[in-house]
Amino acid sequence: MKKRNTLLILGALLSSVGLAACSSSMNTKGKGITQLMNENQERVFYLVHDSNDDDLPGKDENIEYVYITKSGKLKGYEIDVNFHMDEVVGKSNDEVRKLAEEKSKKTFEIDKVTARVETDSSGNNTTEEKIKISWYQNKADYRTYKSLTYGQIRDRYYAGYNTGRSKSDYNSAQLLVTEVSKGNVINFDKADGKIVEEK
Repeated sequence: MKKRNTLLILGALLSSVGLAACSSSMNTKGKGITQLMNENQERVFYLVHDSNDDDLPGKDENIEYVYITKSGKLKGYEIDVNFHMDEVVGKSNDEVRKLAEEKSKKTFEIDKVTARVETDSSGNNTTEEKIKISWYQNKADYRTYKSLTYGQIRDRYYAGYNTGRSKSDYNSAQLLVTEVSKGNVINFDKADGKIVEEK
């Protein structure tokens, strides 16, 4: 009886460790960033500067903004010092929040993250997405994303959106969500008439 109870306890412990390990990676299949930001789970996103113009997230990318979201509410941290992706790889949300507070020059909050999307001629596929996550002249503003990106930094997987290069800035920026499951990408959001509108 003692041996059986010990095995049951050991099995329960191993199961909980397995679940804890799985919870650090999320399944993003079929979801867009605006949808993820509006789910009832705290998540961290990074807006990074693509320093080597390869359209892939990397350990040396400089973080411009840290966004912490839950249920559509967003707390944004504008970073004013060198702060690289390598410094946040594998960190918990609380650890990232503390680092962002130390390195930010300005913070802001958005009550509800929304987006506007452009679709192809069929109306079924999103070709570009504008997400209301920037802060300009003391109000929330949209930022445009034109393609998808994903990659691996150290032993963690990331996915997100890419702005593409503008005429004024030769480098693109990437909006990344952390800790995605291996092989998963982020899709653009589809218009739902609520948090995502077709423009």
